[in-house]
Amino acid sequence: MVKNILILGSAVIDVIIDIERLPKAGEDITGLQKGMVVGGCAFNVSKILDELQVSHDLCVPVGRGLYADKIRSTLQAGHHDVMIEDARCDNGYCLSLVEANGERTFITIDGIETKWLDSWLANIDAAAYDYIYASGYGFQDSNNSGDVILKFLRRKRPDCRLVLDPGPRLLGKRFQKELLGMGTILELNEGEAKAMTGRTDVREAAKELQAATKQPVIVTLGKQGTLCVNENEAFLVPTKPVKAIDTIGAGDSHTAGFLAALSNGKSLREACEEANRVAALVVQHVGCSLK
Repeated sequence: MVKNILILGSAVIDVIIDIERLPKAGEDITGLQKGMVVGGCAFNVSKILDELQVSHDLCVPVGRGLYADKIRSTLQAGHHDVMIEDARCDNGYCLSLVEANGERTFITIDGIETKWLDSWLANIDAAAYDYIYASGYGFQDSNNSGDVILKFLRRKRPDCRLVLDPGPRLLGKRFQKELLGMGTILELNEGEAKAMTGRTDVREAAKELQAATKQPVIVTLGKQGTLCVNENEAFLVPTKPVKAIDTIGAGDSHTAGFLAALSNGKSLREACEEANRVAALVVQHVGCSLK
């Protein structure tokens, strides 16, 4: 049976700059711009699902301006309807600073993707979906977008699984408890799992999160692979070593691979294996892509 999937979140412009190291305060260094592409967690997950030929709806707001025009044309080229348009301002952008050692630092300039309105989602049927993806970037205490998205998620069916990536900013404190209790499968990295729980041991952190969600918790461990903690078991799914060229979008591609497999009826272990495979392919290319 075909599963209905909704990818809910943002599309922004990623400006990728290679630098030797982060500058000190007051210092002037040179960098090499490697690209200006459409990104954002939701867009990246959708792009990989497209490349995996997994049908889904992508719901991201598109504003008015130079960046919005690029996002709109990219969505249309990928045969995605623009489900939300709002002319109040342009879409935002993210400076992705990539050091020589591979470490990534992000500076985000917010745009229309942080200004959600109830009217945007009024005509979208949450109950039509079996899986809904969302990112922690949409649930920050500093703005009201999370309230809008949470109202929408309350309309989903109880058996619909929310696949939630908290992201490096994590979930706003006023949203976390309800979000974790919505049939939520967490997909996050080791640092995020530890930060959400205050635990120093990743397995203990994952177990604590699983006790809150009552659903599988998926933790990416880089070269070690993926830790999956379910109600009755915890297991590590190893990944094959590869030479990473660009890790931007690695987490999003892992989520896409996991969601694709799960929606196709695969087991948790098989879904983690597919997620590892997809992420390993993506990091061997510049940009979030399998090609």
